[in-house]
Amino acid sequence: MRLLLLAFAFALAAPSAWADLAVDASRLDPLQKAAFDKLLAEEVCPCDCPKSFGQCVQEGTQCKPAVWLAEWAIKGLEDGLAPDSVAEALAKEITSGFNAPQRKVTTAGFASKGSSKPKITIVEFADFECAHCRAAGPAVEELIKKHPEVKVVFKHYPLPFHAYARKAAIAAEAAGLQGKFWQMHDAIFATQDFLSDELLLGHAKALGLDAPRFAKDIADPAVAKKVDDSHAEGESLGVAATPAFFIEGRPYFLHKSLDGFELRLRMDAARATSSCR
Repeated sequence: MRLLLLAFAFALAAPSAWADLAVDASRLDPLQKAAFDKLLAEEVCPCDCPKSFGQCVQEGTQCKPAVWLAEWAIKGLEDGLAPDSVAEALAKEITSGFNAPQRKVTTAGFASKGSSKPKITIVEFADFECAHCRAAGPAVEELIKKHPEVKVVFKHYPLPFHAYARKAAIAAEAAGLQGKFWQMHDAIFATQDFLSDELLLGHAKALGLDAPRFAKDIADPAVAKKVDDSHAEGESLGVAATPAFFIEGRPYFLHKSLDGFELRLRMDAARATSSCR
């Protein structure tokens, strides 16, 4: 307790090392401000140059992604997010996300929604028993509505400790063979806490699927292979948890919210015109 009080006293007394920031951190309380100053000192510039994050957030900077990420971090801290959570997301986004090499992610043959002629393609690897995947759904839907240039492709990454995740993925793909992938997708997520063989068959019936064909397709090794190949590709791309998103072939690590997705879209759009000068 004494050490905690000393740390708090230090945070109150210590002046910020970043006097000429291009962002306003004045609304943060002393502990939040200390956490923000730590981010500025320890993280690197997102414009891929040998500067610290703090050096790229100075007044007059031409590194727009740095300013936007700093504003994102300030808002997250102000909203009560744990400093460690903000720091982890920011560090991953800069080093392993925004600045990662572009990777080719297979999209052909997988269900998608959004633009038929996209300027931006987002690939989601998800697990039908994952609560975080279900929670990300509304943000993805809103993103598609607000950004007609975006296409989102849904791929499978069933986690081994979820008993029905792989079966649910196979059921969704089988429904897709009858033009009802997204309807089955929505039904499964809506009932993810109660998944069973009987429930999946019940969804197929409720959606008006051809029952004999659906039964044949969920037993088809080719359908299961599609799900397994998707999982294997996710592993090769470094997916370790769900949902995992790739925006134009680069991983995305900020929070799965509309604001977070839109921030990354702005960062990508400004990539060519931003610098560390």
